Amino acid sequence: MTFPFFRVPQIVQSIIVNLAEPYELICLTQCSKRAYKLVKTYRKTSENVKIVVDIENTVKVYFDRKMSCRLSLDSKYGNQELARREYPTTNLFGADFCLSLFLSNIWKLKWDDPTTDGVLTLLDWVTDLFQVDVRGLDISEDTVHRWKWVESRQERIKSLYLSGGRYSKNDISNMIHSNSDNLLFMYITPRIEYSGILPSRTSFVSGNGFSFTRNPLMTSDFVHLSISDSTITDADVNQFLKHWLAGGNSRLKTASLPVDSRDLDDITYGIEGIHGNFETEVYWTIFGRKLTFYFRRLYLRRADGVMATCYIIENSCRRNEFVLAVWPDAKNNSCPIDIF
Repeated sequence: MTFPFFRVPQIVQSIIVNLAEPYELICLTQCSKRAYKLVKTYRKTSENVKIVVDIENTVKVYFDRKMSCRLSLDSKYGNQELARREYPTTNLFGADFCLSLFLSNIWKLKWDDPTTDGVLTLLDWVTDLFQVDVRGLDISEDTVHRWKWVESRQERIKSLYLSGGRYSKNDISNMIHSNSDNLLFMYITPRIEYSGILPSRTSFVSGNGFSFTRNPLMTSDFVHLSISDSTITDADVNQFLKHWLAGGNSRLKTASLPVDSRDLDDITYGIEGIHGNFETEVYWTIFGRKLTFYFRRLYLRRADGVMATCYIIENSCRRNEFVLAVWPDAKNNSCPIDIF
């Protein structure tokens, strides 16, 4: 049972406080945003713990980069049934959950309230237990409210993943301007063309449905940029390269942009560089993706001495992929050529 603690008579509050056990738990869902932040200020955080939520109603807890526990919700909420089995009733996190140990580190919890999202109760308990914020959040068209709930309780989200589905332009716009370091859009409908200025963040990745235009390309400030759907032309990419060479988007390490030409000389027309047609080259992105550059590529050098490799990955079913990879890579490998 829950109730508004601060609305009961003061004498009742005093009795409750006096009778409370030294380690009594209070679900912070019942507290205001200000009270929530105040409590977190005075509690020690757990080191090396990360909390991630995926689209399968699952809260994952990682310790030292390894998944230590997975709380999977079998819920009528969102018309999902993750497991059909009998669960013993247990009171957890201030709510009546049915809990069973599915595997060594996977807990299945049954949540039968179709009007409430039990994942939020799980999140409230787990974040309070470890005193850490939610690091990664994977949402669908049915769970946009989770992102709003999490963002109202913490300053930033490390990674926000938007899976395929139908979203309103207002929701997409709000997510674009959210306090997330890494933003990933998968396939979305209806198609949205964005021409505004994107906030500075570590990475921005967009799939089909989010049409990237010239203005956000030229004004972008990312470490990693990957675009699939776009109205930008090969000439726009050429201007972007000139913009980078002049010192624009100085934090950029990797850019992946759609182009029509298969000829690197078309994309880099009027730009001075050194062609590389020798050994195969490997580059590692900040997300651990291994890029392999074969034979024909172009090396660029900025005025401050920073080097980059230009390469085109050919595709048969969609536009080709132009890659700008700035050295050193994520594994601190330096540019394979040092003469310019």
